[in-house]
Amino acid sequence: MKQDDLKYCTKCGHLLKSLIIQGKKRIYCHNCDTIYYDNPIPSVAVVTCNEKGQLLLVKRKEEPGKGFWSLPGGFMDDGESAIQAALRELQEETGLQGIVKRFIKIFNQNSDTYGHVIIITYEVGIIGGQLKAGDDAENACFFDIEDLPLLAFSFQKQAIEQVIGCSLPEAGTV
Repeated sequence: MKQDDLKYCTKCGHLLKSLIIQGKKRIYCHNCDTIYYDNPIPSVAVVTCNEKGQLLLVKRKEEPGKGFWSLPGGFMDDGESAIQAALRELQEETGLQGIVKRFIKIFNQNSDTYGHVIIITYEVGIIGGQLKAGDDAENACFFDIEDLPLLAFSFQKQAIEQVIGCSLPEAGTV
């Protein structure tokens, strides 16, 4: 839920107001003196290639990006590390088990649905499992680098390029 969608205080139930606090527009409850900070949502994405050098992508079943191809990934759960989340998302969406090879980069993405999302990306090696789409993926398969479909999110091209070590063909993103 985005901050602007909050109407009532989650602590006391009173109507919330918008004020400039600490130099930014923030949602505030006068009744219980609670400030609602609009923090980014942490998420993860995984760049994984098979032994043939093909890239693993999932076809998204839900918005944002429904029907488009994406790196496996998703939101971190409470109490979960970024590495745990990356490996969990890989298994949930593709049926594959992995091991983190290296950290790639942290990306920032603005989403109409979720607001500011930070995406922690990892290169992951496959160590087991059977390829099968699951969770919020309607399909999962490996693609030759020169035949990648349109990607759902703009940061993904850069993450993939950092792993494969060269520029991708201009497949583009949604």
